[in-house]
Amino acid sequence: MKFPFFLKYFKDEEIERKISFLHSTKLFEKIPLRSIIYVLDALQERSYVKGETVFSEGEIGRALFIVSSGRIDLFRNAPDGSKKKISSISPGEFFGEMALLEERPRTTTAIAGEDSHVFLLFKIKLEALLYSKPSIGVIISTQLAKIISARLREMLDDIEQKAGLK
Repeated sequence: MKFPFFLKYFKDEEIERKISFLHSTKLFEKIPLRSIIYVLDALQERSYVKGETVFSEGEIGRALFIVSSGRIDLFRNAPDGSKKKISSISPGEFFGEMALLEERPRTTTAIAGEDSHVFLLFKIKLEALLYSKPSIGVIISTQLAKIISARLREMLDDIEQKAGLK
């Protein structure tokens, strides 16, 4: 992948790797490569060991998580008190996106299914991007809306199929 001219001054393979990874994700793929550095600057990084809780159902959400390596498993609390696994999030995928739209209680518990590294995009950082770099913020918001819409459509298809409507 050819990087923008200003990155040659960094000569930092780690930054180049992160930029390349972020640009390959659905959320950031439409952002010009030269602008991904602003996204990287807005993100925080965190590592989790296998079995570590990322967040718990009911906590107030303030960030979206992008899995860079490893696997994060999502669970819902069942009426009997047990946890039911509902999804696994792999590298390049994200979860917790509802926190960018509204600061409400989390609907799942996220636990590292294996040692994992994630990028966090806090709502306040996305809002700052919207004001400081509106073109980037608009792209992220549009991509987020498209992805949420596709997930909702998929969920509705599943419900219709289970209800025998399809």
